[in-house]
Amino acid sequence: MRRFGTALLIGVIALSACSDDPPDFEVADPVDNAEPGDVIALRANGDAAEYVSRRTGEIRSFDTATDATQILATIGVSTDGEQRGLLGHTVIDDRRFAAWTDPDTFDLVVGEVTSGSVDRMIWSGTGTQSKAVGGHLDTIDGKILLGIGSLTDWANDHGSGAMVTLDPDGNEGQSPVVLSDGWNNPFAFTVLDDGTIWVADNAPDGSDLPVAERDGERIATTDATGPSLLEPPPQRAPSAIVELPDGRLGICGFLDNEMRSYSLTDDGNLERAGTIGPCLTGAAVLADGTIVTASTNDDGDAALLIRTP
Repeated sequence: MRRFGTALLIGVIALSACSDDPPDFEVADPVDNAEPGDVIALRANGDAAEYVSRRTGEIRSFDTATDATQILATIGVSTDGEQRGLLGHTVIDDRRFAAWTDPDTFDLVVGEVTSGSVDRMIWSGTGTQSKAVGGHLDTIDGKILLGIGSLTDWANDHGSGAMVTLDPDGNEGQSPVVLSDGWNNPFAFTVLDDGTIWVADNAPDGSDLPVAERDGERIATTDATGPSLLEPPPQRAPSAIVELPDGRLGICGFLDNEMRSYSLTDDGNLERAGTIGPCLTGAAVLADGTIVTASTNDDGDAALLIRTP
């Protein structure tokens, strides 16, 4: 994900010009003490959408049935630069884990935060630059799944950004196990029920180049067995990917503030299949098919939006 502080004018124009599905999202929760782009890493938990407030270092839960917000954990983080802060969280066997940039070293680290603060460190981490940090978390086969961006010391040593796993019971000196590499900044990824990991990879920035000369953004599986779609410029800066209730993939773009859908064709390819609605930095699909996205309200403030089935 890139340029958290970029103005949202592009997204407003794109939304007014492109909407294949009814724009029927409603504001569910104006997020306090958060700027547009701060609300990331949404995950479903029953009727609740759990999410990260990047700058405040808080993991929060919004219950769609009661409209109640709860703080689940608070972590001291560094927010210097474009993409540092609290970046991801996941749950394994009722234990919560988080990834963040350390306030003293700026390193990307991973720790257990089940008690609501840092209980112990899982990975001592890697040095980071301002952007292409990675840090999104999920779970696969009882392991922590982490995306590491290309502008980290680990990636410089490895040769690229990567999708890796960590042992939730390991110590902070453990080495990440590489599942798939060759990625630039795999911040937007999701694990399907069958174990397939889909990634919508951010391309290198390219803001100093004409639009036509910028790199495309790749949507692909980590095991390279599924289709791989290269989306041409203009870049969207993918911020989240989810499986929609009808089986399509929904991919949010930070630069256009919209969730686009993609479907598998009969010949095994991946193609664009509509626009779902506004989505700036995160999305979750609840058990009843409710879609929750992180975007903005009419005043341009950070908010959770909701569309019920």
